[in-house]
Amino acid sequence: MKRNHNKFSKKKHSKKGMLACILAAASIFALFYLVGASFYQKGNGSVYLGSMGILALAVALAAFVQAVKSLREEDTFRRIPIVSMVLSVLASGAWIALYAVGFLL
Repeated sequence: MKRNHNKFSKKKHSKKGMLACILAAASIFALFYLVGASFYQKGNGSVYLGSMGILALAVALAAFVQAVKSLREEDTFRRIPIVSMVLSVLASGAWIALYAVGFLL
């Protein structure tokens, strides 16, 4: 016999966590778009591509800060803040690695 196990609680979804998830996803999208645009231009991208990349790095770092703040909220579900934390760490790491390789080469 199958029972329904519904849990009713006063927990809610974290708005800061959702914002962090959106920001991290936007930064990852910008990473793919800007790398593709740079390949399309054969590495001769304009200053605008670089400045958009720095802005996307700042957005990824802001997403990380928001994700940490959302994890500290009480009575909220933790799934979205954890996903946003992982996405923002991946985005920040990818941007930092991209710039580090660019400086070394």
